[in-house]
Amino acid sequence: MKRAIIFTAIAALLLIGTISTFPFGKNKVNREVFEWNILKTVHFDIYYPAGMERLARHTARMAEEGYVSIANSLHHELTEIVPIILYPSHIAFQENNIILQVIGEGTGGFTELFKRRVVLPFTGSYNEFRHVLIHELVHAFHFNILFGDISGEVMSGFTVRGVPLWIMEGMSEYLSTGYDETADMVMRDILYNEKYASLMDLTRLHVRSGYLIYKEGQAFYHFLAEKYGRDKIGELFRDIRDLDNFDEAIKVNTGKTLEELNLEWIRYFKKIYFPVVRGKKFDEEEGEQLTFHQKTNSTFNVCPAVSPDGKKIAYLTNREIYSDISVIAVDKKKKEKKREIKTVLYGSTSSRFEGMHLLSNYLTWSGKGNHLAFVAQSYGRDVIFIINPENGDVRREIEFPFRSIKDPALSRDGTLIAFIGQMNDRSDLYLYDLKKSWLYQITDDLFSERYPKIASDNSFVVFSSNWNDAGDIERDDYDIFKITVAGRERSILVGDEGNDLQADLSSDDKQLLYISNRTGIYNAYRYSMETGDDGRITNVLCGIFYPRWFNDGKRMAFVAYQNLGYDIFVKEIAGVALDPADERDTEHHDIDFPPPYFDLTRSEFVPYDTRFSTDYLFLGVTATTGYGLAGIVQMAVSDYLGNHRIVFTGNYFSYNDQDVYNYDVAYYYLKHRLDYGIGMFRQENPFGVFTLSTVNELIHNVYWDYLYMDYYGVYGIVRYPFSKFYRLSLKATSSRYEVDYALDSERRDAFANLNQLSLSFTYDNVIWGYLGALDGFRGTIEAERTVNVSGQDFAFTNVACDLRRYFLIDKRYVLALSGSAGKLFGPDSEYFKYYLGGFTTLRGHPIFEYNGKNIFLGSVEFRFIFIEGIKFGWPLFFRTAPLGGVLFADFGSAWDGSYRFRDPETGEFDDFKVDFGFGFRLTLFPLIFKLDYA
Repeated sequence: MKRAIIFTAIAALLLIGTISTFPFGKNKVNREVFEWNILKTVHFDIYYPAGMERLARHTARMAEEGYVSIANSLHHELTEIVPIILYPSHIAFQENNIILQVIGEGTGGFTELFKRRVVLPFTGSYNEFRHVLIHELVHAFHFNILFGDISGEVMSGFTVRGVPLWIMEGMSEYLSTGYDETADMVMRDILYNEKYASLMDLTRLHVRSGYLIYKEGQAFYHFLAEKYGRDKIGELFRDIRDLDNFDEAIKVNTGKTLEELNLEWIRYFKKIYFPVVRGKKFDEEEGEQLTFHQKTNSTFNVCPAVSPDGKKIAYLTNREIYSDISVIAVDKKKKEKKREIKTVLYGSTSSRFEGMHLLSNYLTWSGKGNHLAFVAQSYGRDVIFIINPENGDVRREIEFPFRSIKDPALSRDGTLIAFIGQMNDRSDLYLYDLKKSWLYQITDDLFSERYPKIASDNSFVVFSSNWNDAGDIERDDYDIFKITVAGRERSILVGDEGNDLQADLSSDDKQLLYISNRTGIYNAYRYSMETGDDGRITNVLCGIFYPRWFNDGKRMAFVAYQNLGYDIFVKEIAGVALDPADERDTEHHDIDFPPPYFDLTRSEFVPYDTRFSTDYLFLGVTATTGYGLAGIVQMAVSDYLGNHRIVFTGNYFSYNDQDVYNYDVAYYYLKHRLDYGIGMFRQENPFGVFTLSTVNELIHNVYWDYLYMDYYGVYGIVRYPFSKFYRLSLKATSSRYEVDYALDSERRDAFANLNQLSLSFTYDNVIWGYLGALDGFRGTIEAERTVNVSGQDFAFTNVACDLRRYFLIDKRYVLALSGSAGKLFGPDSEYFKYYLGGFTTLRGHPIFEYNGKNIFLGSVEFRFIFIEGIKFGWPLFFRTAPLGGVLFADFGSAWDGSYRFRDPETGEFDDFKVDFGFGFRLTLFPLIFKLDYA
């Protein structure tokens, strides 16, 4: 058996094959083209789509108020204008061209490092919008302090990683919302259940959940301001920058080591929260637990909906890594130790169900139990689906001209559906008649509405809203309202201090279940529509959400938060006494935003003007004794919206006593759904533009036989994304190709023109993890034709495909299957044969050992975590990332003429080649290092 050890360093998981390099990846689909304008204030340029002037004015006011608050807290004034770019919905935000990475549903906004652009969507709530806006503006202050403040040490983009992430995210949360209900809930949970990360763990990113970086960081700043003074917030951050030593900065500002401060911080919150325990319950003490997120390694089991017969509960979950709709049996007559759970619909894997809106959805059954309604992102818009709850078959899908849809609720008779629809800068309550296909607008204001429920006789709707007489559209105080369908008469049902949310009507319309945080902790409450009696019926330590009636009125289903996740519970409530709950358990601390000192009437509206500026510039130089110098430069410039983008990559390389220069420069226009680009290139050695994969080619001396090369030309690219997951691409290239090999080389010299046209279809719905792809399918089919235009040009045809399938097993292991194949034919195909063997193909065979006009290649890999991580003590005090392991088998062939699987004389494999091996994987973001033995 031949053996080989292969070391690979790659910046992304791309096929570096000899068939072709297929550009996998999901798509951004610009279904709507915006015409942009700018609102200029003294500190901000606010970019907004035409027709959103009112939102732009609100943004200007909030941003300038936030500026005063942040500047006062950090004792810092910005030295540059900050661009704020608004999108009218989260879906439009996901499709932005400012960054090319695909954005998920959980991203509320971002602040881009190089141009300091603050980018965020409006999702219907002005209170939530302010939170995200101020959070991102704090990051803009961070970057300005780190990179633009000449009064202290100016950091480079490479040293920003010296500032712990929790320091930045925690400050952004604290200065945008203070110490709010969410931080309060998370801190209670992790202290009571001993799940907290120490300050040392946060610094090293050793946390059970990334959410702790935000919420524990937020809690730390509340502690810092209360114990050491609010001035320390900015002083600590500047000292981290100037001292270039986080531990020393902590010592300077608090007089304590990080370990001593950690003890004081934890004890501070224990003194607050431990007295609250008296008389309260952990979640499992409050009801029967049906889902177990810690066992299934999930986080969300939410939005329960009880079937009319009380035997099933449908809910949203990410227990299968995707966001799914599952149904769990709750029939009291069946005393099963393990209840049956059936997944009826898989989300996030297809264009029809691109996103399942875990945090803004509501499931409801029809009165007969044969329909289940919910909302999902489908082909780039929100659509209400009505499905068969037995098998997930879609019975009906309803599209509306709204930017987003939240909280759909089906009436018991199945004729009406209520929901929250967003139109540009406002969201309102709507009713839709399923029989007549009529749409009714029930509310008409700038306030935020949520969680509607329709009465059994369809005469009224109950919902939550932050409506108030003062006209404060940002107020974080939701009450429960009743509004009649016929007369639009609105009345308050529950209007206590705090948020009253997620009301559910009993089957006789006489009682409400809802949640409230009037004591500081979200619990379930019951309200009588007849008598007005109101009181708490749960008393947990962490939080209760989504209370839902059983039809008999004797039980309720609910969601409880504990141990950093959400689970479904059932509780008997018949005869449970109402607790008035008139005492506060915990306190929240809000941020008071002072008025801006800039006169907003002096703001100026101007049209958007396309101007280019640098996105990034990367330079690298290396030297070796064998090859001499090598250098790389990469630069990208674009306009502020990213619709126009120019990318230049070039390198100098010394090889075989030759000084060569390779480059590629391209312009891309991305404003519309159809993307296109043009470019030019030159390649004077086989390595092309220098990349990390070139390391392997150098190690194995792949191109020892090449003497001279010059490959240059121009190209054009057109790409049409059908959806987030699949696209069609067309590329045309006209080039000159010259290559001269040594006399003893098997490769043929080539001196001719190449006029190529290629068409490819790509599909990709893969979900990624720390060490690579976890689950899903990706594949490309490509056909390429080279045309002889002048009579002296190369002419050949290439057809190839690359298919890959990943299976996540028990959320711990991955089975990866891949297969690729290709065929060359035509008069000049001899010059462009496929090559097999080596680190990217058959890992147990010599580099490029086999060649031919026909090829197929397959591999099977079993991937696992080999070592969870290594924790070092003195003097390093750090922990390594997990070390992955892999067992693999490769097989394939490259041949000309007829194919011979085995040698008939010896019985051994002939054209067919196979190898086995094992390897290791280590991620040092953004690099994934591979070491394989085959």
